[in-house]
Amino acid sequence: MAIRSERPTDAVIIGAGIAGCTLAYELATRGLGVTVYDQGPIAAESSGRNTGTLFSGPQAEVVRLLLACAEIYDELADGPVKFGWRRIDHLLIAGDDARLEATTGLVGRIAALGIGVQPVSGQELARDFPQLGFEVAGGFVLDTAWSLEPLMATHAFAHAAREAGARIRTGCRVAQIMARGGKVEGVLTDDGIAAADLVFAANGMWLPETLRRVVGDDPLPRIPLTAGRGWIIQTGPLDIHVPWMIEELSWPDQTDLGRSMDVGKLSDVAERRDDGPGIEAVCFNPMQSGSARLGASVSPAMRDLVRNTDMPARIARRAIGLVKGFASLNIENAWLGNRPMLPDGLPVAGRTPLDGLYVHGGLGSIGMHSGPATARWLADAVAGGAGEPDLPWLTPARLPGWERPVAQRAIA
Repeated sequence: MAIRSERPTDAVIIGAGIAGCTLAYELATRGLGVTVYDQGPIAAESSGRNTGTLFSGPQAEVVRLLLACAEIYDELADGPVKFGWRRIDHLLIAGDDARLEATTGLVGRIAALGIGVQPVSGQELARDFPQLGFEVAGGFVLDTAWSLEPLMATHAFAHAAREAGARIRTGCRVAQIMARGGKVEGVLTDDGIAAADLVFAANGMWLPETLRRVVGDDPLPRIPLTAGRGWIIQTGPLDIHVPWMIEELSWPDQTDLGRSMDVGKLSDVAERRDDGPGIEAVCFNPMQSGSARLGASVSPAMRDLVRNTDMPARIARRAIGLVKGFASLNIENAWLGNRPMLPDGLPVAGRTPLDGLYVHGGLGSIGMHSGPATARWLADAVAGGAGEPDLPWLTPARLPGWERPVAQRAIA
């Protein structure tokens, strides 16, 4: 029996985080009928629970994503939903001479990608900004970074998608993707079956579970997502002026970050090896609202198991050790978020072996500065019939067990 629904739709997007809302915006503005489903509110998970920082790294892919996303955020910045979008300098700091020397090559790689870099000594920082109380060997000021309020940025895309005709259904879970004969037919939601020609799985940490529950055809290959758990501290209004986004020079590149997020075997869980500190570094974002967000950490984790509860204290001690003036900051809250990480630390966007089924996820620790670009590239590719961007580092074909399916139909 063919699937029926009361209101067929052209495309269903599963997930209303930054991955799903940017995709809804891109598809709806191309004239597609779009319905987004999410079991919770918009940006309830990591899309609303991050530092709101967009800055460069030593990888060409990361810089390409950053610059492409900045252009897209610019398109929405003057719209009705304000999200604190602003360009800001990016100060990289090193606590001691050894760290500063060890990271000189890393900064050189960033500069080689076209990012302006200016060295600054610890003495200069201490002299020119005494209220901050820097105790660092030195660092570098990078001229290409942006700050935003992540919850409202996601809502800006959701609003723009609605204005283009998309429907967003929150509080409604997609329980199953339904397929027959190698082709998607629709989804089963808590409200019933919704027919769809195209389905986009963009639901963060739930993506592997969603693909596992595809019914009607052979099982899909596994998406090797892991949870990179990060903690964020929210300050009250700042009583000191901080002219840059501040990051400690100890954060790894995306590839090293992704490799370090494997939870391991059952024996590792039995011995609580997933409860280690993981990666931590100071990341301080003074936001347009006058407050700031302080992080950052990423630890191997499981989606629903709470670990690493000492991390806020570790981040606070680390921050005060480098910037003594931070000790007097008023704190309003601290929370955790799970970043969906792939082994190479980069996102995934493209087609699956099922005709009409696509994935958009794995945004990890760079979700706010990758989601808008990857959504646009994916929407362009689907509209053109290729089914995925011509970027080998982005497509599912790079993942173990995935093979390129036959060419899929373009959307009219």
